[in-house]
Amino acid sequence: MNKSLVAFATLGAITSAAFAQSSVTVYGRIDQTITLQDPGKAAAASTGGKLGKSVVALRDASGVGKGGSRIGFRGQEDLGDGLKANFQLEAAISPDTGAAGNSTTLTPSPGSSFFNRQAWAGLSHSSYGELRLGRVETLTRENNSRFNSVAGEREISIVENLGASSTQSLRPLFQNFGTRVDNAISYRSPVYGGLRVSAILALGERIRSTPAVTTPSAGVTRSSVNRAAQYRGLGITYAAGPFEGGLTYEELNGGSANGAYNEAFTLGGSCDFGIAKLHAAYQTTDDSGSQFAPTVTVVNTNTSTTTVTPFVRGLDHQAWNLGLSVPYGKFLFKTQYTGSTIDRLAGGDFDQSKYGVTAEYALSKRTWVYVAFTERGGDFKETYARKNEYSLGFAHTF
Repeated sequence: MNKSLVAFATLGAITSAAFAQSSVTVYGRIDQTITLQDPGKAAAASTGGKLGKSVVALRDASGVGKGGSRIGFRGQEDLGDGLKANFQLEAAISPDTGAAGNSTTLTPSPGSSFFNRQAWAGLSHSSYGELRLGRVETLTRENNSRFNSVAGEREISIVENLGASSTQSLRPLFQNFGTRVDNAISYRSPVYGGLRVSAILALGERIRSTPAVTTPSAGVTRSSVNRAAQYRGLGITYAAGPFEGGLTYEELNGGSANGAYNEAFTLGGSCDFGIAKLHAAYQTTDDSGSQFAPTVTVVNTNTSTTTVTPFVRGLDHQAWNLGLSVPYGKFLFKTQYTGSTIDRLAGGDFDQSKYGVTAEYALSKRTWVYVAFTERGGDFKETYARKNEYSLGFAHTF
């Protein structure tokens, strides 16, 4: 009998030790808002909608609330001697419809990527840092979430394209290179004296083609081939006491354009004074362009062929941000102003801005109610589909 008890006790200890070496966590957030969206007089709040007509909608709070709803899985296995295996899988969900997943930069069809937020596996070592392979957050996204943006790219996010038409599609406030990148190799160093170095290389891999289109009156056939550029990023962050800050350099390289473009330097930080927390950031970009820079082939009636890459160097962009958050008991108040200037193809530049205020109340450590207001201004503001927004939201994390 005593031997049996000893055997069961030993087996239990071994089993407990084995489980202690590995763990998987299920987590998520449900965040819903009732939002009044007020477009400019020359824009519609929804596709096919009436110009200048406000719309009230129940929607997932991505970009207007505490953060997009999601469900995720993260795990870790201790391999011994400071080495660990890690993974994370995270999918966006839309509680108002029950849909999950969404498109990504390299998979443009809605719902085509289930784990569209993050999907990576990696190894980490206490002395040598961490390596991740898969779909990861860009360096500016990480820094915006930590300290560049008072709302962490949430209620009054510093990241938004304000233009409503195709001719204004390259009109961002701050850019974060699409939030996340596919096919990435990411490295993070250990923290030394508050400093950490990070690097990401995301392979393009993807080629998209559009069907040929013939214009009979002009006698011209057009087709396009879209090659994805590589994303490259290098950053350094520093954290000590109440201060956090970082500097990143990111670029796109190759694809349908030759060499590097969309070369962005971002400097930002935050300082917590106790009664309030201040956030500030600045970004400058040379040769703005997207990861898919299209190459258009024009076939004329005389059978001559001309290939044109409608990517124009010299489109530069600057952005700046200043935000303040103030806690008061269970309340948290935030305000932020973001502005940017971007070159125009026809000459001159666009000036644009976004201002917002929010107030949230913590019902518990995991549940909040909040209100948010944002206003967008600048050149051609009447073409903004989201000129003003008023939101009432409820968020719960698990």
